Amino acid sequence: MPDIQIEGGEVLANLDERTLTGLLLPYGEEGRTNVGRFTVMAGDIAIPEDPSVVSINEDHDRFRPIGRATRLWETTAGIMATFAIGRTAAGDAALADTTRRCLSAEFKTGIKNGRATGGVLAAAAKVARGAFPSAQVLAADAEIDDETVELETGEQATVAEDHSEVIYTDEDGRTYRRVYDSVTTEEATENGTETTITTTITEEQTEADAEVETEQENEVSATAIPATHRNGAPAATTTPRPANLQPVFAAFAAAKDAFKLGGEAPAEAAAVLAALSDITISGAGSLPAGGEVLQPNWLGPLYQGIPYERQYITLGNLGTNITAAGKKGYTLERGTAGARVEHFDGTWAGNKQPIKSGTGFTESAASELFRFAFGVDIAREFFDLPGGAEVVEAFLRLIVEDHLVWSDEIALDTWVQVAGAPIAPQVYPGVDGHDYAGAMGQLIQGVLAVRRKKADGRRDVPTFAIANEAAYEEILYTPKDLVPEFVNFGANTDEGITADGLRIVVGDTGIEDTPSVIVGTKNAVDFDELSNGPLHIDAIDLARGGIDKAIHGYLQRLIVRPEAVVHIGVADA
Repeated sequence: MPDIQIEGGEVLANLDERTLTGLLLPYGEEGRTNVGRFTVMAGDIAIPEDPSVVSINEDHDRFRPIGRATRLWETTAGIMATFAIGRTAAGDAALADTTRRCLSAEFKTGIKNGRATGGVLAAAAKVARGAFPSAQVLAADAEIDDETVELETGEQATVAEDHSEVIYTDEDGRTYRRVYDSVTTEEATENGTETTITTTITEEQTEADAEVETEQENEVSATAIPATHRNGAPAATTTPRPANLQPVFAAFAAAKDAFKLGGEAPAEAAAVLAALSDITISGAGSLPAGGEVLQPNWLGPLYQGIPYERQYITLGNLGTNITAAGKKGYTLERGTAGARVEHFDGTWAGNKQPIKSGTGFTESAASELFRFAFGVDIAREFFDLPGGAEVVEAFLRLIVEDHLVWSDEIALDTWVQVAGAPIAPQVYPGVDGHDYAGAMGQLIQGVLAVRRKKADGRRDVPTFAIANEAAYEEILYTPKDLVPEFVNFGANTDEGITADGLRIVVGDTGIEDTPSVIVGTKNAVDFDELSNGPLHIDAIDLARGGIDKAIHGYLQRLIVRPEAVVHIGVADA
């Protein structure tokens, strides 16, 4: 809601009582405000139960306060206000000021179809010019007798001697009269006599609408007002007598002098000092103990480390060629399934001699489909009210991250499965009396095994290696003089390890007690998933006032060439 500043009616000062009274917020008239033009009707803006929370300043400057409201009430014309002006230099100047003769209300509200939609009166200002022509003064200085007051808008107001009546004329020549009738009653109570003054405000319109009269009575009760209050006059306002702080400061001074002289503080000074309490930030005597005073600096989601990045699924052929039917293919081999032939011998004798012949067979391969799904039923308050959507978004990001972990763990299990049983490490020759580190030798052994000719007579080019924790650290700590010269090796703690173009990552190979390494080529396995990541599914749970959120993901795996992946190591006992 925007902050609204509406200028009301002209105000007159009561110098004896140090009060200002006037029409603060008119009803039914278009106001020219700082946020545009609109009207306020009865009931649109609420009056605080305690009028003292409404302060008054000059020209809407909150750093120029001059007093507080002592009375706020509603009439058919609008919200009326009486302000007690502080006994300060600024208050004296405000009472003597004849240039600022209007009141202006401050509140927050919405605006719809040119009308305020609600709010609570918050403050007021004493300004030079009002925006509502018919909003006029309802109280005058006690020394003003029946006289005519010229208003800046061209209107005139006449105030009766006993303040029981105000007659004013607007710029269109229409005359209005307000009459104040008061009845004073006394009632005996346990604590003495309680005096109640009932004031009846009668508003009568004449001339242009002489035949139409409207009346509204507001009863206002005030206790402990002297019974000698004059009928018809506004209720007197009093300013509490300020506390006499001189004895307190005198006690402080005496104690200070006594301490300087090395003596003891007087008893009265010690009593004052003992009355002071410690104010702490927490624990006994802490300032927040009485309520939510200290507010936290809200940061929202805190940093929780680097988001998960997949390492193992990217070691294969990662694509998006995923369908409900999956992938299927075949390999063509020489010979038969029971008697494989590495290659055919096509040597021919010529001279119309018979040529050799042979047969072949196929082996088919089909993909497997893995499914991921996770959902929650969320109360719709998280979406309907401010602040909740951020929490839901952060939670769903965690579920998407879980999908990444899920797919990467399937990929790692695939590499371990395809590599098969571990091959025992070989013993490697020393160099100038130094032996190769075991893990470095296992890595070289795995590279050579992948490059070696297979049963079908073909070779493969290794592209990656997965080392367990023991092997990874051993490789990382290998001195450069123990790296074979023909191996292009590089390692650092930021980008990882590379060897002859291989990407080496750390992972669980199924062996924990001793170093082990899995070496393979990316063409050995195809991984496929949805092109835009996992699906976000939304549904409305009307019956229970909730919103269902779910994450669905799919991973398709096709093992193409398992013989191109090897595992070097010794299985745990």
